[in-house]
Amino acid sequence: MITSLAIVLPVFALILCGYQIGRKGWVTDAALKGLSFFVYYLASPALLFRTMAKGNLSEDINLPFILAFYSAALVVFSFSAFLGRRFWGYQLKEMALMSMGSTYSNMLLLGFPLVYSAFGDEGMVPLTVLIAFQAPILMALTSMLTEYDLSRDAGAGRGLRVMGRALVRAVIRNPIILSLVAGALYQTAGFDFFLILDRFTSTLGGAVVPCALFSLGVSLNGFKLAGDLKQSFLIVALKTLVYPGVVALLIYSFVDVPPLWGAVAVILAAQPTGVNVFILAQQYGVFTARAASIVLASTTVSVVTVTLLIAHYVSILPGY
Repeated sequence: MITSLAIVLPVFALILCGYQIGRKGWVTDAALKGLSFFVYYLASPALLFRTMAKGNLSEDINLPFILAFYSAALVVFSFSAFLGRRFWGYQLKEMALMSMGSTYSNMLLLGFPLVYSAFGDEGMVPLTVLIAFQAPILMALTSMLTEYDLSRDAGAGRGLRVMGRALVRAVIRNPIILSLVAGALYQTAGFDFFLILDRFTSTLGGAVVPCALFSLGVSLNGFKLAGDLKQSFLIVALKTLVYPGVVALLIYSFVDVPPLWGAVAVILAAQPTGVNVFILAQQYGVFTARAASIVLASTTVSVVTVTLLIAHYVSILPGY
């Protein structure tokens, strides 16, 4: 337990520093936007490109592992949508955003630093593989369903075309996906990872952990508990408890992967709801108050749940 606290506490301490500094107003909205841009569009893509380009694509892309993880996501996504329809009478757009809140993990700003702190470079391979597919599957699916429903409400009659455009936009505008694709192409082409590129991506990627955690802490000042809190905490329970449980069940029952990969998958599933859920809710003007509550509440709950998970895996995995 002491070992896991040594891993987790510095991570959450950085978030707390960002939160307190943001609360005092020492970081302006423009500064936070610039820092978030740096993390999302430069530092993280550099590190993910480096990981993919220096890896072994034939070994890294484990399809059963990916299918098990995202099958669990779609099971929880569908179950959450069912609950939204059955108990709150939601339409498709509200169901989609509620479901995304139950399954879309904060893999980049929090999962990335935690996995790296706990498992080092060995944890980067399964993390990179899972990050690569989260936006194309969950964010694109939510965007497609929401835009389809909104287009029906507007009487546009172009629902399927709107869904197709949403899918394309979710992929081609995502720097995380583009950096992974670029890294895969670089590796496949057999190019040498020359010294300047190595140092450039290493230096830039080294900024991911502190900058991501600090910006996450500052950004939490923009969230508050609002809307239907009972519903919000149900979604938090689905996200932080049910989702990682289903991931563990599918991966440990049906997939043959190294124990470390299973640990990374469960830890990533247990991450709090990503801020992209709130951003998407704001963009569409749907589910906004509850999305803010979910992000804030799940991040708070994850201090306990993720710490316990990391303590468990550190105690059973050799070498950690």
